[in-house]
Amino acid sequence: MDSPQAYTLYFNKWSICSQMILLTLAFKGEPKDDSASMTVEQKHIDIMNSEQLEEAFLTKVNPKGQVPVLTHLSKLPKPLPDSLDITHYIASHYPSLLPEDYKEQIVELLKELHDINYFSLSFGNKPTAAKAQEALVEKKLAETDISEEYRKTLEFKLKVVQNEKVGGVTEAEIEAQIGNAKAFLQKVAGLYEPNNGPWLWGRTSPTALDVHLAVFVARLHDVGRGVLVPEHLVLFRTHVMETKEWEDVYQGRSTMFGV
Repeated sequence: MDSPQAYTLYFNKWSICSQMILLTLAFKGEPKDDSASMTVEQKHIDIMNSEQLEEAFLTKVNPKGQVPVLTHLSKLPKPLPDSLDITHYIASHYPSLLPEDYKEQIVELLKELHDINYFSLSFGNKPTAAKAQEALVEKKLAETDISEEYRKTLEFKLKVVQNEKVGGVTEAEIEAQIGNAKAFLQKVAGLYEPNNGPWLWGRTSPTALDVHLAVFVARLHDVGRGVLVPEHLVLFRTHVMETKEWEDVYQGRSTMFGV
């Protein structure tokens, strides 16, 4: 019998959303049935050397020039370029990530978490990082021998960088995202009951919310914003980082390069 065709996950090990998906896959649990089992091959995109701006990636994989992206030749009619959509897709195959008893809360809180601009919190003290991304796209746009399709995707990518990156490191936007992070973390802190179980709601296995929360809290710690994290959730972060699944994904790395 032929082995099932694999999915492809385009990712970067320093991308916080990529990390969320990699850890979701590590903690996915059992599939709902044999046909739901997912084999996922990983393709690393070197965002440090602008691989996400190459024509093949922008025109065929994700015009936003971001990772993660999930693809499959037959099961996905087009690439899934949004980490929240990818999470829900994985959870549709592995139900322990989205248990019925907490499904509504998990969906709502995951959306709130992914509405936070992680770039603002990660690079708010390094505004030149945003301008550098803008300059890289403008440099490619200045080339005269590129296809019209590629030019259009670069123009779209430039708007994304200006809105999400350059606009994300203004003083007002950083303060807004700090407020969003505090509000979200206060909500989920009340769901952590370590005396009843190691995961949110005292569960014995993680949901997708547990996984994404752990990465977010670790990133805040790694970029010097640990003060935003309620003390209650520092214990949660420590617990998750001690798991085999975390070690398999991170292999001793932090969530942020250069720290």
